[in-house]
Amino acid sequence: MNKANLYHQANGVQRHDAAEILKEYAPLISKSQASDDSLLDIGCGSGDVLVDFVLPALGRVRKVVAADVSEQMVRYAREAYKHLASVSFRTLDIGLKLDASGLAQLGQFGHVTSFYCLHWVQNQYNAFSNIYHLLKPGGNCLLVFLANNPIFDIYNQLSRSPKWSKYMYDVEKYISPYQYCENPASEIEDLLCTVGFQQYQIQVRDKLYVYEGLDNLKRAVLAVNPFSERMPPDLRDKFLLDYIAVVRQMYLSKECSNENECTLQFISPYKLVIVYAKK
Repeated sequence: MNKANLYHQANGVQRHDAAEILKEYAPLISKSQASDDSLLDIGCGSGDVLVDFVLPALGRVRKVVAADVSEQMVRYAREAYKHLASVSFRTLDIGLKLDASGLAQLGQFGHVTSFYCLHWVQNQYNAFSNIYHLLKPGGNCLLVFLANNPIFDIYNQLSRSPKWSKYMYDVEKYISPYQYCENPASEIEDLLCTVGFQQYQIQVRDKLYVYEGLDNLKRAVLAVNPFSERMPPDLRDKFLLDYIAVVRQMYLSKECSNENECTLQFISPYKLVIVYAKK
């Protein structure tokens, strides 16, 4: 997740889902919005989803803290959006237990948003507990993350190959905690109740995204591949070739022809979790 510039160029699915969900949920968030509210965006990545979609959807927020576990992502976003005086970019691991002396004071945020981040966090209890305690009374959160995605099955399969196992020895850290869960909504509801939320909505939606052409898929895979930086440069292309081979074995690709050309499409069916909760 440290290839910030590439991620900025290849996060089409993240941008698409953020735009769609914010259009639906912004009225609910804004309904209880105070003029002096502040926002914490968790897992801001390269910052474009926050700036292009979250801020326009929420409108009036006094202060914005955008946080990511990757220092490189934070540096990239800080430079790209240095003209936004109201936005402060910081590093934060939401999976670690926070206290009042941490990144942000507890109970200070009117809103918390997070898009495509929480499926990377193995300690889900800490993440949800932190979010609850970062919100002020009456504050709300909108959390969007993957329940399951073929990319995690592909990681699992490649990690069993002798060629890649030494680079993917901790593959389980990079698989959604809900990938093989039969009822993720039930598990998430238990978490919300345990950490203190009493008002919440949970949706698990079946989604489909199509990558047009091999190059688009390669960029998207490289942008979020946590293992490539462990590999010698000459092996990264070979890893991508093996990745594509598994995609074909899983029948997630098809050829599309028109009068002028024949192109490849790569189909990614996935389940997306949407949590709206109020403290």
